[in-house]
Parts: sequence; C-alpha cells; structure tokens
Amino acid sequence: MNPILTAIHARRSVSPRRLTGRALSIEELTTLAEAAAAAPDHGNLGPLHLIAVAPEDRAALAEVFARAALEADPAASAEDLGRARDRALAAPTLIAIVARIDDRHPAVPASEQWISVGAGLQNALLVLETLGCRGRIVSGRRVASQALRSAFGLTEAEHLAGFIAIGAFEGDPKPARRRATESVLSIWRRPEGR
Repeated sequence: MNPILTAIHARRSVSPRRLTGRALSIEELTTLAEAAAAAPDHGNLGPLHLIAVAPEDRAALAEVFARAALEADPAASAEDLGRARDRALAAPTLIAIVARIDDRHPAVPASEQWISVGAGLQNALLVLETLGCRGRIVSGRRVASQALRSAFGLTEAEHLAGFIAIGAFEGDPKPARRRATESVLSIWRRPEGR
C-alpha cells in the first residue's frame, strides 16, 4: 500500500490520560507546524495557528482550565475543578488550536477558512505518527470560555477550537470506527431530460 494511505489508515486517537513520554522538542514542533502550514489555504489567509504550551507553564494552564470549569458551572465542586486541572496536565505535549477566521473576507468564505484549519490539523496528526507519537484533538464548550480566550490573548476574530494532546503510546490503540465508503462517496448524474 502507498505509504501515505498507510499513514492515513493507521492514524488513531488515544486518550490524553494514556499518553506518556517526553514533550516534543522544538524541532519536532517545527516539523508539525510545517506540515500544518502545507494544508490548502485559499487566499493564503493562514487561518490555523498552533500555540504549544511550554512544559513549565502547564500548571498555570491547569488553573485556567479550572477557571473555565467554574465559568461553565459556578457550582462546580472541588472534585470537578480537580478533573479540569488534570485535563491540562494529561499528555506530555499540549498545543492550543486557534482558528483566525475573517467572516467578512470578500473572496474566501468562512467555511473555506474552517476547511483549511481542519486540513492543517489532519496534516499535523499524520506527522505525529511519523514522529512515533499519538495525538488527540480535545475540545468542548469550555474552549469558548472567557478564561481560556483571555489566557491565549484571542481577538474577536480568533476561536480556540481545542487542543492537540500529544505523547507516546505503547501497544495498539483501539480500532477506529470508519464510515463506509458508500456513506462518503456518491456519483452525480445529470437529471433525466436535461
């Protein structure tokens, strides 16, 4: 099989709690960013921006995660806040996914900009496989919290789409459920009589 197809079909997400090992080096982060930047990008707008959280600042981010949890639920228990903090510390590397979307661009609709963001993320996830790592995109309603938006200094046009949790994983991940080809692909035919 073609090596690109092999990598695509082998890619699996792994829970951040199960990821171990060391944080990615700056060289590895650069390789990941180069792959993300190779995604289709109509108008060269560069809507995808990745922010790697420095290992020494993960504890500070854990406190921001706790504030985001309180923002979502002011009655959150100490246990809830502890779980929120743990999410920021779960994998060796954590990268924030920021989408810079220009809703008023005259030639490139927002939908195309979001497609570029997704394509860049897929490239990044595939590169992780070549680095001997696994990754998982984690998101949820808390990524829109004021606590996280403020911590990452986001503007009105920027969206925190989630995080990529990255680390090593021993063993084989669970098989992924993939959609049947016929649910993805159909063939258009001109209507009869036209």
